[in-house]
Amino acid sequence: MFNSLKITTFAIFMAFTGTSQAAVIDLVSATNDGTTLTAADAIITAGPLTTLQVGDFVDNAVCPVGGDGCNGIMTLLFNFDVNNVSFEYGYGNPGDFASLTILNSVNAILGFLNLTSTSDVVTADLSSFGTIRSILFNNSASTGAGYAFGNITYNPASVVPLPGSLPLLLAGLGGLLFLRRRRAV
Repeated sequence: MFNSLKITTFAIFMAFTGTSQAAVIDLVSATNDGTTLTAADAIITAGPLTTLQVGDFVDNAVCPVGGDGCNGIMTLLFNFDVNNVSFEYGYGNPGDFASLTILNSVNAILGFLNLTSTSDVVTADLSSFGTIRSILFNNSASTGAGYAFGNITYNPASVVPLPGSLPLLLAGLGGLLFLRRRRAV
């Protein structure tokens, strides 16, 4: 009994304190009809006069094609709330510019981010915006070839937060264990 209670207590503790690995949106395996890209964890839609091209500058990238190159608009909508979002973009030319609008689950604006890099590949980190549901990528201001966006990673937002009563639960289990051992003696 003592060993099974110890194992159960350890399993409960690990379930509440375990860390999750960042997930990557698989754009290559996603269904793409040209204007909508449907992956298991998100949907990307093209803006007006824009189509979606996958695998443009790096593997697992999507490019909103409008006019010459990747200068269009697209929206990334996660199927659930996420945290710690990051992605790669790059190989920009002088004049390339993209603005991002980051939104939560009720479409309230969490903030904006401007991308202007002309280096090889850069990682954009959106973790400071908190819990995100969707991102609007506006590449239409680019006068160069524009950006493609790849290797989009995220962590699912915690559905069940760590309860404040967990230490009390563990103390109660420890107390029961103590009483059981004391009665056995």
